[in-house]
Amino acid sequence: MLLIAFLLSAFAQSVGSPGIGPQQVLDRVAGENLGYGGAVFRAAQGPDLLWQGASGSLTRNGAAMTSEAVFEIASTSKAMTAAAVLLEVEAGRLDLDAPLSNYLAPAFTDKLLVIGGHNYGPELTLRQLLSHTSGLPDYWYDPPFIVPGLTPLFVPGSGWHYSDSGYLLAGLVLEKVTGLPLQEIYRTRIYQPLGMHQTWLQWRENPPPGATQSHRYEGDWDMYTKGHNSADWAGGGLGSTTYDLHLFLRGIADGTLFANPATRDQMMAWTPTGDPGVHYGLGLYQVELPFGLGPIWGHDGYGNAWMYYWPNQDVTFTGTLNQTQNNLWPLLILAALAIEYR
Repeated sequence: MLLIAFLLSAFAQSVGSPGIGPQQVLDRVAGENLGYGGAVFRAAQGPDLLWQGASGSLTRNGAAMTSEAVFEIASTSKAMTAAAVLLEVEAGRLDLDAPLSNYLAPAFTDKLLVIGGHNYGPELTLRQLLSHTSGLPDYWYDPPFIVPGLTPLFVPGSGWHYSDSGYLLAGLVLEKVTGLPLQEIYRTRIYQPLGMHQTWLQWRENPPPGATQSHRYEGDWDMYTKGHNSADWAGGGLGSTTYDLHLFLRGIADGTLFANPATRDQMMAWTPTGDPGVHYGLGLYQVELPFGLGPIWGHDGYGNAWMYYWPNQDVTFTGTLNQTQNNLWPLLILAALAIEYR
């Protein structure tokens, strides 16, 4: 695993040393994949590109990775699901604090979250689902890996536990109230207004025409063709590019995605996760960077895809390592240090 000590050393050497630059650091990070997954990185300040680069290959022993390649963004998708819900709230079709029974039939909520003989399923709210405070376990990470039969974790609103299950339910609510498939909701409410032309819901629609596809790996296991990934759907089923993710972040940061500034405030009503310096809103993490760099907000996903916005410098960081066994954070920290002290 890449050590942050190396990256900080590289940063220190790069000051006044033209021999060490962002491409060399990205190559070192991508090298940790051992050929299983290529990396792509983009940093922009406001509308201006600071740097973008690629390293490694699209697939194992395949063609070289490119800066324009599309990639699976996994749980980074949660930010777009939350944004779609909030847009429907603005349109008056959803209420973040209304009971789930207002939107879904009893078949979806009966025995969903039973604690002490009380079924909390129908009482769950979209706010709780999107903030991971519902008490629902995660059907991706918590055995037996299905929603029915999972052991409830806590009374809704009394704790925090990351759960894809809540986003599955939020996706069902979106389809119910709009009458549209989730992929069409994303497209009409988010992609088209923001000019995102290279983002799509995998397994439900085709990749953009002419897209150069990179593969995501778990160790040496190619995840790209594995059908079980179709179940991630509203919790992490999107593919995208660094530029499209940049456009999405800017849509939130600039206030262009939502009609009402209070909507963004709700998205950024932070809840402690239990990890020092890490909070969660509605589909967004807020992470306190070290060395006094301040907070960044956004999301990342399994396979080390990410999109984060750094308010202190008005900078977006987007990219992927396409490998679950690597670590995106040293790369982002080094990039922030390089921008802060350039």
